[in-house]
Amino acid sequence: MSAMPVQIDEAHWSAATSPVAWPAIDSRHRRWLPTLMGLLTVLVDVSVVTGAYLLAYAGRFAMDDTLPTLSFDRYLRLVLMAGALSSLLLATHGLYRLDRPKSWPIRMRDIASSSSTALVLAITGSFFLGDQAFSRLWLAWGWLLAIAGLTAWRVLAHHTYEFVRDAFGPTNRVLIVGANRLGRELADELGRRYEVVGYVDNGSDLDRLELPLLGPIAQLEEMGQAYAVDELIIALPSARREQVTHILARGFGRHIQVKLLPDLDPLLPDNFAVHQVGGRQYLGFVPVAAVSWLKRATDLVLVGLGVLVISPVLAIIALAVKLDSPGPVFYRHQRVGKDGRLFSMFKFRSMCQDADGRLEALRAQNEASGPLFKMRNDPRVTRVGAVLRRWSLDELPQLINVLRGEMSLVGPRPPLPKEVEQYEQWQLGRLRARPGLTGLWQVSGRSEVPFHDMVRLDLHYIRNWSLALDLEILLRTIPAVLTNRGAY
Repeated sequence: MSAMPVQIDEAHWSAATSPVAWPAIDSRHRRWLPTLMGLLTVLVDVSVVTGAYLLAYAGRFAMDDTLPTLSFDRYLRLVLMAGALSSLLLATHGLYRLDRPKSWPIRMRDIASSSSTALVLAITGSFFLGDQAFSRLWLAWGWLLAIAGLTAWRVLAHHTYEFVRDAFGPTNRVLIVGANRLGRELADELGRRYEVVGYVDNGSDLDRLELPLLGPIAQLEEMGQAYAVDELIIALPSARREQVTHILARGFGRHIQVKLLPDLDPLLPDNFAVHQVGGRQYLGFVPVAAVSWLKRATDLVLVGLGVLVISPVLAIIALAVKLDSPGPVFYRHQRVGKDGRLFSMFKFRSMCQDADGRLEALRAQNEASGPLFKMRNDPRVTRVGAVLRRWSLDELPQLINVLRGEMSLVGPRPPLPKEVEQYEQWQLGRLRARPGLTGLWQVSGRSEVPFHDMVRLDLHYIRNWSLALDLEILLRTIPAVLTNRGAY
């Protein structure tokens, strides 16, 4: 529980922290960029879809002696319906909120879904208008070109939005309610994108604040107006929110968005529901996301194909390991899997044969946090092993563990039994999922990620699992391996 802030008298609020005469900028002017870009994106989306089908029409008929059964105006009518419906469906998926972008796998899924549904609806509408003989080849090519065009345009649109926002868009002013440790952490995080003007609180239990403590909570409304604040971030523990609640219930004299950091924040998944029962509102969520059988099917298909493709590479690596140093080609090590079940994990041997026996002598040189052991220049690593580790090639035999159902392509890092013995109670939650070859911690820096952050990333993955998230992690693994970040 957070310590209560030190109460201080009004003399503490010196002239240095008195309100500055900020111009009372209406925050509606600060939202012109997302609105303008959203309207522009709608126009371009419709143009891209119609252009894709017209291009397909030219390729199908203008360069072919075959004449279309229907006249061009019938085709044009279908094209315009497809363009308008695509834009409408993209809006229902939230793809015009450029200030709140989704991950690319989800965006691509929504683009494909919207384009497909729009085409079906447009064909259905044309059927009732008496148009029944459209070229199927034209429909297929137009559909593919529309998806490709929308995806390419969306990449450009988001880069353009970020450039214009950073160059010309006014920065939102943020006031943090809570001069505590959490408030200071939020100020550091939000300072990259917002203008954090300071804290509002009745005092602080911190020795040093990088930003000014502007006034007591009783003057929150005055502070919001005086500093032309656009957002309030409430970082108070629930026991101290009663005073803020009364002020929020009364409202402010300017448009201010309030963001409340819940006490359950570390537990909340990305998707949760707000339920209203008996006049009260409840947050509903599942601590561990339900994993579909599609994850296991995807593992088997991708690993089966992958083993066939890279089998020559596996044979070359096995030969290099055997010739480089005495000992077996594969290294089998006991790891902890889903729900605490033990299994033997396979790797290409990258260390000398007596590596485990030399571990205790090197324990004092550990560079990792928590129960992990990592050394950047581990003397036990062989010459070939150093290359394998640098490019994560020593992990490839774990494909066998995936086929056996002990691991997955994506999941938490499989820990050692000795590591699990040192876990705190909350860290045991990472054992709720099948361990993986790659995961959020690997694509976030691998050995450079502190242990507690690695656990939090794993728990985030477990709470928010989806096939789209797995695909995103697999795609991000490629540049993470190629750049060698955190690999040793």
